Amino acid sequence: MILRVLVILIVTANLAQAQTPPTLPAVLTLRQALDIALTNSATLKEAQANLEQASGQYQQARSVLLPQLYVAARQAYLTQNLQGFGIDLQGFPSRLGPFGSMDVRAIVSQDLLNIAGIRSWKSYDSRRTSARLLVEDTREIVTLNVVGAYLQALRAKASRDTLMEQTQLATELTRLTSERFRQGASSELDANRAQQTQNSLEQQRLEAEQSYVEAKLTLANLLQASITSAFDVADPAAYGSGDRVDPDATVQAAFAGRADYRAAIVAVNAAQLQVKSLEATRLPTFRVTASDGPSGSTPVHNVNVYDVRGVLSIPIFTGGRIRGEVREAEGQLREATAIMEKSKAQIETDVRTAISGVEWAVQQLQTSAQNVMLSQREVELTRMRFLQGVADNTEVVNAQDRLSRAADARIRAQYTLGLARANLARATGAAESTYRR
Repeated sequence: MILRVLVILIVTANLAQAQTPPTLPAVLTLRQALDIALTNSATLKEAQANLEQASGQYQQARSVLLPQLYVAARQAYLTQNLQGFGIDLQGFPSRLGPFGSMDVRAIVSQDLLNIAGIRSWKSYDSRRTSARLLVEDTREIVTLNVVGAYLQALRAKASRDTLMEQTQLATELTRLTSERFRQGASSELDANRAQQTQNSLEQQRLEAEQSYVEAKLTLANLLQASITSAFDVADPAAYGSGDRVDPDATVQAAFAGRADYRAAIVAVNAAQLQVKSLEATRLPTFRVTASDGPSGSTPVHNVNVYDVRGVLSIPIFTGGRIRGEVREAEGQLREATAIMEKSKAQIETDVRTAISGVEWAVQQLQTSAQNVMLSQREVELTRMRFLQGVADNTEVVNAQDRLSRAADARIRAQYTLGLARANLARATGAAESTYRR
């Protein structure tokens, strides 16, 4: 009783530990996020469960072609009525017994000719391979989703940090304007304008802070970790890197690297083998069965007997069953072929779209970075003009506003470039190998 209670407690503790979501570190890198996601992803676990099912079906199909060995034993005490066997002997009792009957056999059977079974086994082998490739593809999808969520968190953090810098500039302008107002060098309108700008930027900073919290919560939920925002993201590797690529060569590399496309090809092969397997059920099968063991009235009174036989089975008429099964399998083959062709076209579209997106985003990032430099210089010049009394602070406020919009455009361009590179890595089937280093 005590041992049973201990076993229950140990099992319960293990289950509780397995169900406890992981805790995120104070600074979450992209590699750590991917490790957690690829361990906890429910989508990946579902794909792995499908692989286990396909592996089980493969083993079942293979078992038909292997020797079957089992033992059968019986011990009975019975009576028999000879008339039930069509035996009616005058002058002899029709009822025999009671008597004992015992039989113990080791029985082995083996299909020597089963073409349908061989083709079915090969079909399930292809299905298992397809399921394994779909697990790889699921890992790619999980990787892309995590990179996208991580980039979104980086974008929210960059927006918050930029607005903090802009708020500090506005606060400094408010301080300078207030001092000049007290000295009589600036008007009350200037002071009011500077304070409004500071308040507006502070409001935007608070909104950006909340957006960062929401982005981190979304990322934690995607990782299926403890739902918290008490961590930071600070891994520039999420933005990716790379030079210009040749579209045609990249498309061909994608055909070779995309696990979902290879799974679709293998699925077509499995469907073809399934059609051939069902067509082969019209062919003869030959099975050999042998048994050996003691037989008698009791385990003490018996003799050894054996039985060896071969069974040739030739289908003659099945009522259209085989024809219907073949037609169903042919329909599945056409469906698998259509899925493969659709996947091929989609992959080429994904690759070319991603390449175009990367090229466009690079140009956007270069332009926005230049605008940020120009806006920073404009802020410096207008502050100098304001401090020298050449102009009021309207120019400074407008320059700071343009700097804020330029910085936001640069953040958006950097996020877009990172996402485009992630989409390109996914399109070529190299997302996990690219980002999980």
